[in-house]
Amino acid sequence: MNFILQLWEAVSGRITPSSSSTLSVTQIRHEQRSFNAHVRNRMLTLKQPEFFGSAYISLNKRWIVGCNDSNGMGTGGFREHGNGRVILVDMEVDKALHELTSFARPTKAAVSDIGNYIVEDTGFGSSLSGNVVAIDIQGRERYRRSYAANVLNIGLSQCGRYAAVQTANAPSTDGNLLEILDIDRRCIVFSRPPVSGWADSYSFEITHDGRLHAVKVKHKELGDFSYSASGEFLDIQKYQEAQLENGNYAIKLMAARDLLKFEPSQGNAVKALSAANAALEEGAKDVHDWGAIAHRLRGESYELLGQLPEALAAFDHALLLNPKVGIQKRATALRKKLMPA
Repeated sequence: MNFILQLWEAVSGRITPSSSSTLSVTQIRHEQRSFNAHVRNRMLTLKQPEFFGSAYISLNKRWIVGCNDSNGMGTGGFREHGNGRVILVDMEVDKALHELTSFARPTKAAVSDIGNYIVEDTGFGSSLSGNVVAIDIQGRERYRRSYAANVLNIGLSQCGRYAAVQTANAPSTDGNLLEILDIDRRCIVFSRPPVSGWADSYSFEITHDGRLHAVKVKHKELGDFSYSASGEFLDIQKYQEAQLENGNYAIKLMAARDLLKFEPSQGNAVKALSAANAALEEGAKDVHDWGAIAHRLRGESYELLGQLPEALAAFDHALLLNPKVGIQKRATALRKKLMPA
């Protein structure tokens, strides 16, 4: 790795310099003054050409795509006209390779380890729409996919061939989709509603001959889960357990509800009971509606386990918090069942 790239990584905190590459404060200050490109707090500043915008960095740290969602006259964000700017920087030579002004509102980007990248163009106006555009290292458009829905986030494989796109809810068929695009072949690999909800980021498993093997979606709270190249969700059990154990109290309770609804068993009752108890401790007890749901699930779990007095106590607690929680008749029947003959 050359000196400029090494120095930039040290200053930006992206790596911890080894003993053989440690730079003195004097060296850093001296070299910083000559930098053309500088990244701080995920923002890119360029001297030549003059530029300031969001920075998107390749995994190998060589490439940076900068996005400026502004018309150049002080108006950013929602607008009806005035294109933004996109710029590709090669940190090995500390130089901008190209600048594009063909995007209306470039709001996000992702860049591969070879310099190819994708840009999310939100477009002008307030319609539910978005474009994902693939660009090569020379600044030429490789592929474009337009959506009748807002694009939530995007990801790109290190090889630059495959892109992930997640759309937001919309009344069109493009709403709430996870799509994988093959940029080389200019086609959709698979398109489906996301099983695990909206992910935070994506990674790709690629075979030795460049074909997609799997896509991994990453959730900050829950972990990583995989789809096959055909779009099959491979980690149903892992995802279910992550929701019950690692989700916030709302996620825990919804997962426990589904577990008892679709797979009622004593084993799952134990899991649901544990999740409901944890949810109460994590704050559901302080919100009446969520607390009622938690105690209802506790009651249903106890009922499956044959612990009927505990089930009735949980149902009564749920009804006290929310009389419309949906178990009034069930609690009445259980109360009659427990009455001495």
